[in-house]
Amino acid sequence: MNARPVLVHTHGIGAIDYSSMTPDQLGIANGLAEKGGFDVVPGIFLGREHLSAVTDLMCAWHENRASLPAVLGFSVEGPLLGRTGGVPPRGIWSPTAQEWERIAVMGRYGLRYIVMGPDMGELDDELDDGLTYRDVIDLCYVNGVKIALGHFQHHAPELSAERTRAVIAHVQDRYGPGPDVLLTDHLYNDMPRNFRHVWRTAEERARRAEQIAPVLAADWETADLDRLLGPVPATLLRAAREGSLLPFLNFDGDHVDLEICRRTLEHLGPERLIGITDDIAVPFLAGEELHHREGSGLWYRSDGIVAAGSGELATQRRNLRSLTADPSVFDHVFGRNARRGLSPVRVPAVAGVGGAGYGGRGRD
Repeated sequence: MNARPVLVHTHGIGAIDYSSMTPDQLGIANGLAEKGGFDVVPGIFLGREHLSAVTDLMCAWHENRASLPAVLGFSVEGPLLGRTGGVPPRGIWSPTAQEWERIAVMGRYGLRYIVMGPDMGELDDELDDGLTYRDVIDLCYVNGVKIALGHFQHHAPELSAERTRAVIAHVQDRYGPGPDVLLTDHLYNDMPRNFRHVWRTAEERARRAEQIAPVLAADWETADLDRLLGPVPATLLRAAREGSLLPFLNFDGDHVDLEICRRTLEHLGPERLIGITDDIAVPFLAGEELHHREGSGLWYRSDGIVAAGSGELATQRRNLRSLTADPSVFDHVFGRNARRGLSPVRVPAVAGVGGAGYGGRGRD
């Protein structure tokens, strides 16, 4: 297996914003990744008006992939996401059945996974023209696109957890068993929680010791994690331990407090986590201008919401070394596990999905 690290949740490289990347920039991105000693899976916030351009980008990659070895494919965030959190406005919309088909078919040309809010409805809720949420999931998998659970709604945590369990059960029943068939987006970020997971300002950090103490004092093996952490993070952690999904976690110290990362790493083990950077180098993302705040490596939108990070792979490596004495952990979470998450899924024939109406077939 290739030993190079993989950035599976990243929004840009050099001067490139992946959400606005053009085919002529593929070679530049590949060269920068090779120079940095890693592989990339560019993450794109998908807007309706950019659907054709993103399709063209992936087709160009597919046609030239032999000359782009450091670009392993693509990921998409949206359009089925909760509105709380750092999603650009263009990343949330309601596709028609035909648009869902166009999105899913990108799997034939390089789309590896799509981030979806698993709590946006019941599995049998109709989204458009007879197409249900369950159908959309199956349509993605038939075309080789995995689901990554993320960007949850915040108003009803118990309901969000219940719907998440339903999605996990459906994917495992049809495409499992095993953790590699289902991913998450960034663990703890953009989901309802019962605890504070990060302290970013001086005022917040003054309360850190008091607020983090109950979370670190609890024995996560025996504690009621639904009560301690919240129903959604508890559901994801249980599913990871049961071998039903592979969660993403950012170790930059800005997205999630490093002591929370340490406890999560201890609870799950390095074989059950994928590390991410969620980074971009330029002060814009998917049509929005970004800015830094003093003392923070995060990029903020004009409304004060975190949009992305700027901590590169070296930051992740350094922080992981501070959390564990085992030097193999970095290779697990940024190498082996990431490549497992990108592995193809063998799918069964799905009645009513992926046929003449929805164009399903295996990725070539």
